[in-house]
Amino acid sequence: MNRRIAMALLSGAALAAAAGALIATAQPRGAVFIAGDRPVTEAQVREKLQSDGYSDVLTIRQGRMIEAMGVKDGQTGKVLVDAQTGRLAGDGDDDGDDDD
Repeated sequence: MNRRIAMALLSGAALAAAAGALIATAQPRGAVFIAGDRPVTEAQVREKLQSDGYSDVLTIRQGRMIEAMGVKDGQTGKVLVDAQTGRLAGDGDDDGDDDD
C-alpha cells in the first residue's frame, strides 16, 4: 500500500513539473505591437502610434492594459496593448475600422 501511495505522489509531482515547464515556455499571445516582450508605458504606445502616422493620440491605462486611440487618414483607430508584454490584446478585430 505504501508503494502505491509513493508512486501516486511521484506521478503527481511529475505531472506538476511538466505543467510548470509548459507554462514557463509558453509564448505570449497577441501580435507584437512594441517589440521586446517586456513592459511598455503609455508614452511608448503613444509614440508608436504617432510614428505609424496617427495624430490626436490619446492613451488610457486600464490595469494591465493600455487603450490608445488616434486618427489616421480621417479614420479613428483603436488598439488595446498589454502593458506587460507590448503585444496587442482584445477581441481580434484590430483593423481600426470601428465596425463592431
